[in-house]
Amino acid sequence: MGAIRIAIISVLFFASTSTTYARSAAAPPKASVVAGNKSVSATRGGEQSEHPKWLEICNTLAPATSVLCSLAPLPTIFEISRNKDCGSMPLLPYSSMAANGFIWALYGILTDSPAVKWANILGTLLGSYYFKEFRKYSPAGASGLPGTVKQHIFVVTCIIFANTFTLANFPKKTASEIVGKEGVLMYIILFASPLAAVQNVIATKSAASIPLPFTVASTINCSLWSVVGLLLMKDFYIYFPSMMGLACALAQLFLKGIYGDSNVGTAAFQEMSSSV
Repeated sequence: MGAIRIAIISVLFFASTSTTYARSAAAPPKASVVAGNKSVSATRGGEQSEHPKWLEICNTLAPATSVLCSLAPLPTIFEISRNKDCGSMPLLPYSSMAANGFIWALYGILTDSPAVKWANILGTLLGSYYFKEFRKYSPAGASGLPGTVKQHIFVVTCIIFANTFTLANFPKKTASEIVGKEGVLMYIILFASPLAAVQNVIATKSAASIPLPFTVASTINCSLWSVVGLLLMKDFYIYFPSMMGLACALAQLFLKGIYGDSNVGTAAFQEMSSSV
């Protein structure tokens, strides 16, 4: 089991760093010098722009936190496997991770970006692994995931077929735009997915169903990408989903702070589930 965990961590790290490389490769080449407390960057067109040092630091840290986000689900998945019980946690974070990986892998194919393609193919496989482990220990007939396991499988399958249809029937440029916009939506769903359990959190007064490692990693990651996307890259497709993800992550942290991981609440949820 230890070897499997090491292998998974290695693959996640490779996938995340490959995605980071792809982001860097997509940006216009620039030469930077430091002047005082600002960084002066020369773009391909010869124009110069000044950025505060703290913004350059954010730009450096943002990709590193993407690695943190990819690694974040591991403690939760290992705990589920160890306890053979997923409690009241939602399945949506893992099904959306698999779907998100598939969409961005397809986007990498359409835009001829090998790093994006291979990183997200691995992300799809890892999301599928999380899904499989969760499904293995999910209570029979559970319907608060939200929905059921079968419904999650159906939706992910529809996403795969719909995007395959788009790839086969639209020009490459049009298909890449459709898939890219869909990817932004799926990105928001991925970071908002732990909130699927918010009704149970309030009803049971326990936030045990919200995975803390992923929530903390999401808060840091989305904060940095919001700043970098808005102030440095000025890219709507970077800062908008990041801001939405940040809002969702902060809401989850708020619920964690208010309710904590009360065992009483968890027991109450399990009693409610068994009575349905």
